[in-house]
Amino acid sequence: MALIRVMSKVDKEGRIALPINLRRAAGLREGRWVEMKIGGSGRKPDIRLTPGRAVGRRLAKPPKKGN
Repeated sequence: MALIRVMSKVDKEGRIALPINLRRAAGLREGRWVEMKIGGSGRKPDIRLTPGRAVGRRLAKPPKKGN
């Protein structure tokens, strides 16, 4: 897969719009879950976005009664 590099600005509410070419390449559509991770250290943090298939399913299930 080719590298796709895009720039996006954080709005006043802290949101970042993902450009359409990035969403298409990642297979992201409205309603899909996205897992976000931050790593690295110091002045160069690494932010990783991953389509979260299993994570979304776990979060979407209601909790079991009695726990």
